[in-house]
Amino acid sequence: MKYFVQVCLLFTATTYVNASDPVPVTPVPVIFDTDMADDCDDAGALAILNELADRGEAKLLAVITNRADAAGLSAAACDVINTFYGRGDVPIATDKDGAKVPWNHPSSYTPALATGFPHDCPSDQQCIDALRLYRETLAAAEDHSVVICSVGALSNLEDLLNSSADSVSPLSGEELIRTKVKQTVIMGGHFPRSAKPETNLRLDPAAAVSVTNRWPGEIIWQGFEVGAALRCGKSLQACGTDNPVRRAFELRPYLGGAAIDHGKPAHDQAAVLLAVRGVQDEYWTISPTGRVIIDSDGHSEWRSGGKKRHRYVAIQGRPDRLEKLIDELMVRNRVTE
Repeated sequence: MKYFVQVCLLFTATTYVNASDPVPVTPVPVIFDTDMADDCDDAGALAILNELADRGEAKLLAVITNRADAAGLSAAACDVINTFYGRGDVPIATDKDGAKVPWNHPSSYTPALATGFPHDCPSDQQCIDALRLYRETLAAAEDHSVVICSVGALSNLEDLLNSSADSVSPLSGEELIRTKVKQTVIMGGHFPRSAKPETNLRLDPAAAVSVTNRWPGEIIWQGFEVGAALRCGKSLQACGTDNPVRRAFELRPYLGGAAIDHGKPAHDQAAVLLAVRGVQDEYWTISPTGRVIIDSDGHSEWRSGGKKRHRYVAIQGRPDRLEKLIDELMVRNRVTE
């Protein structure tokens, strides 16, 4: 899976986007749980995770998919992006039954990425199972170190929560989470109250209810309203045709054209920024500690107080600064002529 390309960043080859973006002393270990199939913001988010890893800010431990891609190529699409960034050895796993709500729409971009770019990942059904890779990755991690970033159905998190001790670890899933996970960032819901079920929660409402009620650690929620305020991806027009993220945005239909034409909501890119850089004051505000309530249909509601360690974020000020940062981090291998 190792394929290296010569790259040129959109801006000067500096270590930071700007002086206000400090690099942590040690990289943040991240497990990325993604529904890489329908929307191309997952591709953009994985690109940002790789870029932050290049900058020494993140360590990509594993990529795990949570939605069954009709073409069976969600893992291959993930591997294509990792390979483009020189991380073809990052382990990838799939949830074999995917989200519990059927989603048979073919992906607009996973087949093109899998057939048009270097990778060596098998089909989704042939990949290691999501739960096993979760347990292996957490068991091998240092205590209270891992950040889980979930940007799709919560099916895998529920499976982990319900898992028992096995040959991988003598700890149950709940014990592994308590021992190994520092923080969980979930892109899902709508806050402070949703008018209708948000897509990621609707994909597996039972899992969403279970995880919300039982997850034993801190959860930072990023609701639908955050990504809906951001339009990112037009900057990928400056990238070379060997950039698979550009290709994903070219193929994803949006507003009568393609996502790359004018950009599209950046739900997942914002979530990975939160997972790695935390709640930076110049970009975010965050609620006091409280709890999220999710009903059986996938509606979400914020309630203050209680014993849960839940908080949700909102964009600080105008969204254009966050849009600019996301676009800068997504761009790799710029064409300069």
